[in-house]
Amino acid sequence: MRRLRCAALVTQAALFTASAFATNYAVGTCQPNLTSYTTISQAVGSVPSGSVIEVCPGNYSEQVVITQPLTLEGVPGATSDAVITVPAAGLSQSLNFDFIGSVTYQLLVNATGPVNITNLAIDGTSGAGRGYVAGIVYQDTAGTVNRVAVHNQTGGGLGIGVLALTSIGTPQTVTVENSVVRSFDGVGVFAISGDGGSGLLTANILTNIINGSAGTNTVGIDYSQAGGTGQSNLITDAGYGVVLSSASATVIGNTIASTFYGAYINAGSAAFTSNKIDANGFYGIYLQGSASNSTVQANKIANSSTAVYGCGMAVGFAPPSGFSVTANDITDASVGLQVASGNTTSPNAYYVTFTNTSTCP
Repeated sequence: MRRLRCAALVTQAALFTASAFATNYAVGTCQPNLTSYTTISQAVGSVPSGSVIEVCPGNYSEQVVITQPLTLEGVPGATSDAVITVPAAGLSQSLNFDFIGSVTYQLLVNATGPVNITNLAIDGTSGAGRGYVAGIVYQDTAGTVNRVAVHNQTGGGLGIGVLALTSIGTPQTVTVENSVVRSFDGVGVFAISGDGGSGLLTANILTNIINGSAGTNTVGIDYSQAGGTGQSNLITDAGYGVVLSSASATVIGNTIASTFYGAYINAGSAAFTSNKIDANGFYGIYLQGSASNSTVQANKIANSSTAVYGCGMAVGFAPPSGFSVTANDITDASVGLQVASGNTTSPNAYYVTFTNTSTCP
C-alpha cells in the first residue's frame, strides 16, 4: 500500500511539473525543451491565455500585437539581447484616437487581462510614421513593463518610448519600472486618459532612467488626466522633466537635470514632492492653470533662472491659482519664487539666491 501511495505521489508530481512547463513557450531555438515559434507575432497569437513566452536572443523585425493575457520575456540569463526592431518595409500599422491622434507602434498591448513584458529591447531606428510613433503601447490594458530598454523612437518630435492610455470606463493600472527609455524626440513615458476614461488610468512609473534628445519640446514623464506614482526616476536631457496636466499623480523622489523646465504643472490635484532639480539655468518648476490643491513641497531646486514660476503664460490667460508651494529648498537662483496671488507660497528656504521672491508683472 505504501509503495502504491508513493508511486501515486511520484506520478502526481510528474504531472504537476509537466503542467507547469506546459504554459511556457519559446521564440527562437535556444529553448529546445519548449514548443517554439519563429516570430513573436506567431507566438502571441498561438499560445493559450496566461502563457509565458521566452524570447531567445536576436533581432525580431516585426510589429507585435498582443490581444490576450500573457508574459513576454527575454530568456532569463541570456548573454545577449532579444530586440524588437522595425521591419524593413517600415511600420505600417497604427491606431487613431480622438484625444491624441494617430499612433504608429512597434508593440501594441490590447488585451482583456494583464500583460507583462520584461527583459526585452525595443529599437525604433528608422521607424518614423505619421503622427506619433511609440515603442510600447498599452491600450485599455493593465500590466507591467519591467527591465526593458526602449530607444530611438523618433517621429518629427512625436516619438514616444512607452504610451499607456485608456478611453473605456474600466480602471486600468500600468506599471513601468526598472527600465531605460532613451533617445526619443517626444515623450519618454506618457500616461493619458481620454474619451470618457478621464482619471481611470493609474500609471506607476518607478526607478527608471529616462534620457531624451535635449529638444526643447521633449518630455521625460507626462501624466495627462491620469493618476499613479512617479517615483525615484532619473530624468535628463529633455525640454520638460515632468508634465502634469489635469493629473492626480504623486511625483516623488525623482532626480531631474539638463532640462528647460524641471516640471510643468497645469491644473489638477497632483503632488510634486521631494524631487531634486538641477534647472540648468532655466525654470525649475512652472505652474499654470487652476489647481485643486496641487502641492509643490520639499523639493530641492538648484541652478535656475526662476526656481518656481507661476505668473501665467501670456496676456489673456488667468494666472495660476490653487497651488501650495511650501518647504522647498532653493539654491543658486536668479529669482526664487515668482508666483501670482491665490497660491500658498511660504515658508520656503533660499540660499545664494539673488532675489528670493518677486511679484508678477
